[in-house]
Amino acid sequence: MLDIKLFRDDLEAVIKSEKKRGRDGDNARKVLEFDEKWRAAVRKGDELRQKRNEASKKVALAKDPNEREKLITETKAVNDEIGRNDNDIADFLKKRDEYRYKVGNILLEDVPIGNEEKNQVIRTFGKKPGFDFEPKAHVDLTRDLDLAELDKAAEISGARFYYLKNEMVILHMALIRYALDELMKKGYNVMLTPFMVKRPVIEAAAELADFEQQLYKVDDDMFLIATSEQTLAALHMNEAIQENDLPKVYGGFSTCFRKEAGSHGKDTKGVFRVHQFDKVEQYVFCSPEESGKWFDKMISVSEELMKGLKLHYQVVSIASQEMNDNAAKKYDIEVWMPSQNQYREMVSCSNCTDYQARKLNVRIIMNKGGREILHTLNSTALAMPRLITAILENCQKKDGSVKIPEVLWKYTGFKEMKQKK
Repeated sequence: MLDIKLFRDDLEAVIKSEKKRGRDGDNARKVLEFDEKWRAAVRKGDELRQKRNEASKKVALAKDPNEREKLITETKAVNDEIGRNDNDIADFLKKRDEYRYKVGNILLEDVPIGNEEKNQVIRTFGKKPGFDFEPKAHVDLTRDLDLAELDKAAEISGARFYYLKNEMVILHMALIRYALDELMKKGYNVMLTPFMVKRPVIEAAAELADFEQQLYKVDDDMFLIATSEQTLAALHMNEAIQENDLPKVYGGFSTCFRKEAGSHGKDTKGVFRVHQFDKVEQYVFCSPEESGKWFDKMISVSEELMKGLKLHYQVVSIASQEMNDNAAKKYDIEVWMPSQNQYREMVSCSNCTDYQARKLNVRIIMNKGGREILHTLNSTALAMPRLITAILENCQKKDGSVKIPEVLWKYTGFKEMKQKK
């Protein structure tokens, strides 16, 4: 969430950013309204306690029984008022932070303004593959090559679930190992994270919209993670990190679980948009001065992975109204899907500045003295099986087989997937 000082010192800057996101700014105004009520109640509480202390002294000094009884009655009345005021303080603070939680991060200046149509292509790699035959969709290729069982999965678990089979299982694992190896070469500390987290943790790491659109609730206190970004973000929750120990650079692997409630009717066939998937994630804790540099580095790491797979892609700067609340800036990598004749998102990279870290209470112990909130960033490295759909479609051959990208051969032990005889 945003620093409360921003609302107090420059409410218009917060409202300006909210309007870029397509909102009216009312939540920001409510934050300041309840903050002012809270501060007034705190001041009143201080005054009442001072009044009670003075009354208590008078009670101790009173010699006349009637006067003493009167003072005791007045002191009790002040105590009652303090109790009511304390309830107001707690209520105003709760309401202030409820509205504060709904206000998105301050967008960086170079974020395109508008809806999805305003997304900007930053750069591209490679060329669209050419075929001298009609390319098949990944759904057909998985069926023809006996790589997945979708109907039975739907019967057992529901829509958007799957069994992977045969070579596709190995390809899935090969991609995970490929991503982890490349991250380790670049100095990332790789981790396999928990798949469930407690409510206070997910409230700090995730966004309000996620609770309805994405998160699966296990019970009142536990949730399945939608991404290892959430568990990696919480790794240093309520900690203060020495400035000299930054950056903290992690590569996380986990299974992810998403309702996909906001994508009803989209990509219902195949394994492109599913409720359960595996993902390798990049996550960085750094000083505020370094987050811009790390944003560029993290997207370049994801691009290198795509280049290794020789997939044609474009890097897109996401427009303000399409951004999630945590992000101040976001780039996606979209890979060309021949059967759909369009680019589809495979990677998201976000600079969350100090917004997420403030919710998680992760700070820097500065060399010069004092403490400040650090910055956090996250980026997909590779997500499966979505990425596999891109490999199937882009690497298919006329005879119905699929060539495995060369960089994966040492992990798969085979160079192509073809129809069983």
